[in-house]
Amino acid sequence: MEVEENLNSSRDDLEQKIEQMEIKCYRAKEDKEKMIEVLNLISDVSTDYESD
Repeated sequence: MEVEENLNSSRDDLEQKIEQMEIKCYRAKEDKEKMIEVLNLISDVSTDYESD
């Protein structure tokens, strides 16, 4: 019984970490898009910062 509880706890911890990483990734992508917009607004028109 204790082993099963530990497995469930570990699984919950992993799921929580995955969710936190997904949120972090989403926020980073949003920040990148905002930065690209800012750079395109303040930079030389001939420069394109959207290339990956």
